[in-house]
Amino acid sequence: MSRWLPSFVSSQLGMARPGHVSRDQVLLAAKTAIAAGLAWVAALAANPHSRPYFAPLAVLLVVQPTVYHSLSRAFQRVAGVVVGVAAALAVSHFLAPCAWSIGIIIFAGLLVGWTARLGPQGVVQVPVSALLVFLVGQISPGYAGERIVDTLIGAAVAVIAVLLTPSAPAPDAVMSHALAPLRRCTEILRAVSTGIASTWTPGQADSWRLDAAALIESIATARREQEGFRLSTRWNARARGHRAALGQAEEALRSGERIAICTRSLARALADGSGHARPMPALSAMLASTASATGAYAAWLASAGTSADRRRLAQAIHAADDTLTSALARVQQRWGSDPEQWLSFGITLAMSQRILAEAGRPIDPAEGEPA
Repeated sequence: MSRWLPSFVSSQLGMARPGHVSRDQVLLAAKTAIAAGLAWVAALAANPHSRPYFAPLAVLLVVQPTVYHSLSRAFQRVAGVVVGVAAALAVSHFLAPCAWSIGIIIFAGLLVGWTARLGPQGVVQVPVSALLVFLVGQISPGYAGERIVDTLIGAAVAVIAVLLTPSAPAPDAVMSHALAPLRRCTEILRAVSTGIASTWTPGQADSWRLDAAALIESIATARREQEGFRLSTRWNARARGHRAALGQAEEALRSGERIAICTRSLARALADGSGHARPMPALSAMLASTASATGAYAAWLASAGTSADRRRLAQAIHAADDTLTSALARVQQRWGSDPEQWLSFGITLAMSQRILAEAGRPIDPAEGEPA
């Protein structure tokens, strides 16, 4: 049961700007409302003399944007209710309603839920169900059975609604989110290139360092979104054809993370050496060509390797390699054997080389074209 993950990941699929309701949220609300009404009708059909409040409530708590999380919540709720009702029936023969008995039931219910390795939804349902059955069941003898039946009906209706109308992320959206860190690296490299082409200041260098440090949060956000997209395909017939796109997006995210690490190191080196800031046209040209290469790499990944983007990637990588070679020759003449210059700014050469090696992985050196 420990494999049932918390449902916060699924919230990434429905994220929207504050004050803005997305189309997916409208559809999810409509699906939940219709399913809740149907659950009430079904529960009344099962017991015409009842007031099945817990059937639509179960729908409200179970329906989620993804099939995986909906099934997970359905399992958690049913398991928690059944265990809680059973526990309440067991202790009702020995305890009377009072402050001590309520505290004991809640304490024991939470421990039972954790011992059974239920998720957050299931753990809470154990003491809630136990407490309601223990108190209400004293005056309504059939309450325990009605709560279980209503919960089963509500969870079943919710699962059917989700299975019949599953949501799935568009492959383009999946890749776009995965490429966000890589595209941000390209922007930072271009900004640094423009800055060091003329006189620059320690304040500018610190700004570049902070922008590069923010890549960590960008990568973390992209990973959370990617996990949400991946979970949305589980037990989702509509999303079966999207799994290849998810694999490509995962590779793009890993590659973007490696390039982000190099970009952070590069920006940090410039910030550390900003006390000796001066125009660096050779390094500026090198970083500009590196940024062009990462931009071409992102376009190649987004296009799933079309021939035109493959050619542009190859051209960008070869041009960046040539510029890197020229920059290295230029700084060797200017810096000579000055260790301070190499320690302060030599890291920019090393990181650019690593970035180009990562972006150029699809390139076949023997043919000069992408493999």
